[in-house]
Amino acid sequence: MTTYRYLFAVLITCLYTAGIAHAQVMRCVDASGHVTYTDGKCPNSKEVQEILPPLSAQEQAQHDAQYQQALERKRAAQQLQAEREAAQQKADAERAAALAAQRPVPPVIVQVPPSDPVTTYVPLYPPRPPHIRPPPPIRPQPSTGNYNCNVFRCYDGKGNTWSRP
Repeated sequence: MTTYRYLFAVLITCLYTAGIAHAQVMRCVDASGHVTYTDGKCPNSKEVQEILPPLSAQEQAQHDAQYQQALERKRAAQQLQAEREAAQQKADAERAAALAAQRPVPPVIVQVPPSDPVTTYVPLYPPRPPHIRPPPPIRPQPSTGNYNCNVFRCYDGKGNTWSRP
């Protein structure tokens, strides 16, 4: 079924182009350089060029009139489009004004800068202690008596310890 449709479309196209070809003038140049003009096909031609005949004064006037009418229609359409856009913008502005009138007035927020920026500074975390090791506590040295010392400390019989002297 689709093959018949394809063939029908090809047939219609051929008939249409055949009707157009009779109205055209063709410039034919053969191998020896002779130029001939014809309204059909060029027999045994090296170069083929389609030539359009010049328009008569009446046809040129008709084309100019059609051109002017098309320009007027285009300008009228542009003016109509500009008027529509202006009306749309006006309607949008009125709608926005109506919506703005319905909204409550936002409160006015006044920010007062602090009077003394140094006193308003609050650190995010407490300051770190200095990285200085405190000196060891001073301990009394054991008296000469009953004590026992190893490599690190000295012990007396009462449970007290001292660093080695």
